[in-house]
Amino acid sequence: MVAMKKKALTKKSTALGKKSAKTKQRAGAVKKVRIGVCVGKDFDPVKKGTQPPDFPKKLMLTKDDWGKYSVDAVTALQMKELHPDLLEIDIIPTLEFSSKRLKKNHVNLTFWPEPGVAINTGKKKLVDEYFKAFKDPSCRLDPQWNYYDWILFKPRYMEQCIKSGIPMIPTVFYKNGITAAQVLKDVQKNCWDKFFLKLGQYAFFGFGAINGKTADFLPGGKKEKELKKFAEEHKKAKVFLLQPYMLKPNGEVFDEVRNFFIDGQWRYSVFTHGTDGSDAGFYEEPEGPRKAACKAMAEKAYQEVLRTNTWDGKKQAPLLNRIDIGVIPKKGADSLHKTDNQYFCNEIEFICTTWLDRYSPINVADTVSHAAIKHSMELLAVMLKTKKRVPDEANVRKVVKMLNDRLGPFKHIKL
Repeated sequence: MVAMKKKALTKKSTALGKKSAKTKQRAGAVKKVRIGVCVGKDFDPVKKGTQPPDFPKKLMLTKDDWGKYSVDAVTALQMKELHPDLLEIDIIPTLEFSSKRLKKNHVNLTFWPEPGVAINTGKKKLVDEYFKAFKDPSCRLDPQWNYYDWILFKPRYMEQCIKSGIPMIPTVFYKNGITAAQVLKDVQKNCWDKFFLKLGQYAFFGFGAINGKTADFLPGGKKEKELKKFAEEHKKAKVFLLQPYMLKPNGEVFDEVRNFFIDGQWRYSVFTHGTDGSDAGFYEEPEGPRKAACKAMAEKAYQEVLRTNTWDGKKQAPLLNRIDIGVIPKKGADSLHKTDNQYFCNEIEFICTTWLDRYSPINVADTVSHAAIKHSMELLAVMLKTKKRVPDEANVRKVVKMLNDRLGPFKHIKL
């Protein structure tokens, strides 16, 4: 009888042990955190042969070599291969973008599409959806509106950089539209023989620009009517930049060295010729005085980026930035290895820009995919810390802790 009782107790204990183990397993199990990644470039390819062998046709937006396997889509696909036990990557093409879809994810990143891109599609409904999502904190979309507007409303970052002593092209800022008469008055006031006028908000790839010799636009000049026509064509726009036409001594447009920052660090720079759009006009910037000078100026401008970018009110290094430094040699056209070049910050770009992987010394998609996981973890940690509404908060907290233990741990990520 005693033996039978002991046997019964042993069975009961075993059963309880199994039940307890299952309970612990369920308690310790986690659901995957969803990261939305917005993509949509039909340009900016990765290095030949480095794209995934099973690249989805859905993400192949052109048959052209320059964009068939775009770096934004390749990066998003590589993110899917990282930590698949903890993360689910929701790749969102441009036309599938919606606030409703973003809100299903715990956090969202955009590598390319943004309101300015949507404007260029001519689809009003899509434009409205992009603006709505970028301005709605509950969409949990990085970058957030203030930083995005700081970049796209160019006078904001330009005036901040000028105030900080960063050399820039002399600029007349218009924030309430233009008239041809006012533009010519300002050009003559500044004694510019040639000028460059362009949109200062939501402008891409030289769209919305006019330039030439000042004399040609004056009464009786061969371009007299063109400035009035330009003003009429863009009468709905408010923001414009008027600058002297910056040319090299040989008459060509100035060159640029584009500096790339990933996860808060300068990573590489690419030389781009002002007028040669072929492969010969692009190459990795070689070591020398030009590279050093451009890097130093870019790093100074990047401090303004760090001063401005926030996530839920907390300072946050952006995932990726490109800072373009203009270069004008003292003589001729060649500025390489020269110590007397003129340098100025021409543009600050956020992540929605060309990454120029084909001219980079690193695998950009691989580097950004890993950085994007860390960046997403940082954004989630901030939301948890500031008590912003996070879906499945308890589970997200577990996943962030597991990721941090796996990748770091990083001391600045505190839960």
